[in-house]
Amino acid sequence: MTAILDRYILKKFAATLLVALVAMILVYVVIDLFDNLNRFLDADMPLMGFILYYTLKIPEIISQIFPVVVFMSLLFTLGNLTKYKEIVAMNSSGVSLLRISLPLVITGFILSAAHFYFSETLVPYAARKHYEVRDYYMGRRAKFRRRRNEFVYQEKSSVVYIGTFDGIKNVANGVSVQGISEGVIGFRIDAEKMEYDGRRWLMRDAVKRTFKDGAMEYNRYDSLAVFLDFEPSDILEIELKPVEMGYFELGDYIAKRKSFGTETLKWEVERLSKISYSAITLVLILIAIPLGTGKARSASSVNFGISVAVAFIYYVFIIMFKNWGAVGQIPPLLSAWFPNIIFGLFGIYLIRRAK
Repeated sequence: MTAILDRYILKKFAATLLVALVAMILVYVVIDLFDNLNRFLDADMPLMGFILYYTLKIPEIISQIFPVVVFMSLLFTLGNLTKYKEIVAMNSSGVSLLRISLPLVITGFILSAAHFYFSETLVPYAARKHYEVRDYYMGRRAKFRRRRNEFVYQEKSSVVYIGTFDGIKNVANGVSVQGISEGVIGFRIDAEKMEYDGRRWLMRDAVKRTFKDGAMEYNRYDSLAVFLDFEPSDILEIELKPVEMGYFELGDYIAKRKSFGTETLKWEVERLSKISYSAITLVLILIAIPLGTGKARSASSVNFGISVAVAFIYYVFIIMFKNWGAVGQIPPLLSAWFPNIIFGLFGIYLIRRAK
């Protein structure tokens, strides 16, 4: 009996979720299209550019809106069941709210894990390709190109490799400059740090190797000025965004930045948020169950208003705590998880009261 009810509720929930997800993606794309239409027209973007631009952006859109769409879908599903007295009939047959909630909570765990896997695999790859398409069709010809978490600059006479870059201090770390003439490396300069003073780059504790006639000349400099055809803004323009890296890749990136003594608080918060953001799906399901089964919650307009209000407050909390964590006011772990803890406890409290 209960297994049949479980399948019945989950089937209705899945159908609502699918429709809501497609609808929200379309709304997102239309709004983004109108917001960027002038820039697209100025760049004379072809039809294929539009298709690639938005097709590659869809995984990122899904990752961003999925928890709220799940919450809204469950609220509408349970609201309709309440409206047509189906929840009352289940209760009258001896099926408690806690028993009704069990498959939904299990589904919440599964959806949260699926969201994390999706955000860890497809989203970073698609996001990188999306930004490459944007730069290509929008005519943004960056001087640098990205190779995983490194920056590479190349011209006819030199190639520059940069491990990490601190945009606040304008300091590049793990730098290698190679001078090339007629396809042959004439010299190579390696330095732990390279600073920009407003008009030139200064390499600190640099080692220069000069290659000539099969021999190598070795020189060390405390400070060496080099004139390169790029500025800090050129590097920042192509720096990888958190959405372009998964949880484990961010871990490697943070370890690399730490090895150069670069600030990592912002990135640590972003990394921890990869997991906590996926857990939002489960937390919102805990809140949706008691709200959707309340007698006063059966109207669609009420459910929509509740979903918008709860999601708005939740996301305000997330943004506030992430910003506090990024500037060091609270520990990164607390900044990533505190909103989930608060709203999770709130959901459990509502379920206990509703039963």
